[in-house]
Order: sequence, then C-alpha cells, then structure tokens
Amino acid sequence: MTMPEIKTGDPLRLLLADLRCETPRQTIERTNGLYDRLASPFGHRLVIFGAGQLGQSVLPAIREAGLEALAFCDNNARRWGATVDGVPLMSPAEAVQKHGQEACFLVAVYHSSAPRRQLRELGCPRIVPYPVFFWKHWRHLPAEERLELPHRILEQADAIPAGYALLSDDTSRHEFVTQLRWRCLMDYDCLPTPHPAEEMYFPGELFRLSPEEVVVDCGAFDGDSMQMFLNRSGGRFRHMYLFEPDPSNLSALAARLAAYPPETAARVSTHAYAVGSENGTVRFTADGSAGSRVATGGAIEIECRTLDRALAGGPAPTLIKMDIEGAEVQAIPGAAEIIRRHRPILAVCAYHRCEHLWIIPQLLKQADPGYEIFLRRYAEECWETVYYAVPPERLVR
Repeated sequence: MTMPEIKTGDPLRLLLADLRCETPRQTIERTNGLYDRLASPFGHRLVIFGAGQLGQSVLPAIREAGLEALAFCDNNARRWGATVDGVPLMSPAEAVQKHGQEACFLVAVYHSSAPRRQLRELGCPRIVPYPVFFWKHWRHLPAEERLELPHRILEQADAIPAGYALLSDDTSRHEFVTQLRWRCLMDYDCLPTPHPAEEMYFPGELFRLSPEEVVVDCGAFDGDSMQMFLNRSGGRFRHMYLFEPDPSNLSALAARLAAYPPETAARVSTHAYAVGSENGTVRFTADGSAGSRVATGGAIEIECRTLDRALAGGPAPTLIKMDIEGAEVQAIPGAAEIIRRHRPILAVCAYHRCEHLWIIPQLLKQADPGYEIFLRRYAEECWETVYYAVPPERLVR
C-alpha cells in the first residue's frame, strides 16, 4: 500500500515533522533523560508503588541495573508488614514519610493516574511512571511488546500515515495522534478521557446490537466479555462462539456458563483453539490470566485454527471480537472468507504491539474496503484500545 497524501497542517504530519527534527541519538538521549530529570537526584534509590505482577517483575531489573529498591508500597492493607524478595512492603503514606525525601517512587501500575495523584497528595516530590522507567532501563526488564522505544517508532514513521488515512471520524484521528504523541513524548496531558469501560467491544455510539447477533469471541478468557455482551444486549442473541485455549481460563469459562440459564448456555459453544492465519499447532504461554498468548517459547502446544475453518457450517457471524494478545494481525487474514461473505462487525484490540496502531486499520480495510474504521480507548495511557470495522448499513446515523 502506497503512503497516502496528507494535507498540510494535518496534526499527524505536524507531529511527525516535529519528532523527526531530532536525530535518533537525540531521541534516545531525550527519552533516557526524562527518567533522570523526574528521579533526580535519587534515580538510583527507588520505592516501588505496586506489589503486583508488574511491580515484582521490576524488582530484578532494578537490581540488575545496579539500583537500590528501598521498599514496596501498596494500597492492599492486608500485605503491609510483609516482604517481597527481602524488600519491605508498607502503606503509601508510611513509604512517603520514610523515604519521600531520599528516593524516587516508581509507579509499577498500569493505568497510573490514581496512584500518581495519591503520591502527590501525600507530598511525594519524585514520581516516575513505569513507561518512563521502561525507556531508561528496558535492557534489564522482561520483554514488553506493548510499549516501544520512541526512536524505534520513528524508524517506522513513513508507514504510520497509511493507517491514519483510513480512519472514519475525528474522534479516531485525534486518538491516533495523541496515542503516538504519548508513546513518543510521554505527554499524559494530551490524552483524551477514556470511553466508559462497559462499552468496550460494543459501543452504542457506533452500532446497535441485534437480537439475532451471532458473536465470535476470540480470547474469551473467563467469560468476562461474554458477560459484557449479555449486559449490553439484554441477553438477546442467536449464538456465541467462544475461543479460549488456556486450560485454566477454559475451566473458569465453563464454570461461568454452568451458572447461566440453560436456554442461554445452549446457544454458546466453546472451542479450545487459538485463532490465526493457518491451521496447525502453535506454542502457547498458559498462565491462567488475560495475558495468556501464542509465544515461540510457550510451555505447551495447542491447536490453532483460522476462523474461516473453525466457523464453517455454523451460523454466519455478525460480530467478531479479537483480544488475543498480539495475534490479531494473523487472525484477521485467517477470517478473510468469512469477512468477504458475511461482513461482520469487527472489534479488534490494537495495543498489544505499538505498530498495530497503524497496521490493523490497513488489515481491516483490506479485508473489506467498504468498512468504516473507528478507534476508541477504554482505559488510561495506551491500554484497552480497540479498532472497529463497521459495515455502513450497521452504523448508527
């Protein structure tokens, strides 16, 4: 696909022009320097806000980078007084009182505005969001495909406008540009307020749900998005296909289904497959969480199916949701025939890899040039960002 023409004065063109005024070395120095500036003069001494999975994954990186972790703090009062790998865990108030003047506070929590505000109100002078820490110390951190270094984003700058040019409304275009700005400049103030989380995958502003909806849920997890659909639809639908390959998640999904009325559960079919561009087997990381995913080094081997094959012979889908931890770009081509024949609404997550911001709209438009393409976000920063491909006849007018 050739790069589209973008009018002079377009916000994306202006942003890219500003960003490309820097050399790659200057971009690296700027991104490294943001951590140094926010943490100064105590960038080597840290208190970690958040003792969950992210916070605990940060601790080894801190030590490997030669930094000192003085404490964890967390809002879960039941954990206060414990230790995490030898590091004491305390309340945020105690941590600020004890270490506020001798350390910087690393907020190891996604959706970080509330803890950052809490620390400011407690009088903490040095607060670093996790993405800023990632920019500085990414070599020591676990792989984080959902974030990217700004100089690497700008290496792909010529490819970015192709996705932007396909968006159908100003809200989508504004979200696209501010996502890029946040990812390259860490400008939190530019981000629009997220849309309500309960509308994720099924936004009433874009389309209405039909009582005859046939829903395909790729990445069904424990049934949370199935329940979201039932809440939004009033329980009216024709059929639901749920794809979830993680054994623990599949058990939780079955337990949820067992609690539904028989007339509802009878219209739901579950499939222990990953979805992709080819039929076969793939390696899979199954940890019983929403982050279970196809991965080269995955501990188990599972079946993978294209939607074209997996849905053959059943009710034709009218709405396909994909939240499959980065495999969306394989699953869309694997549904090419289904999309061509039936033109379902597509709701596709776009935050699992940075480049999906501009790649996914191109894949959706290639699947059916008649789709209208929209971008919405349902959480802070870059998280819970979803593209919608909607046939014009199903749009809310």
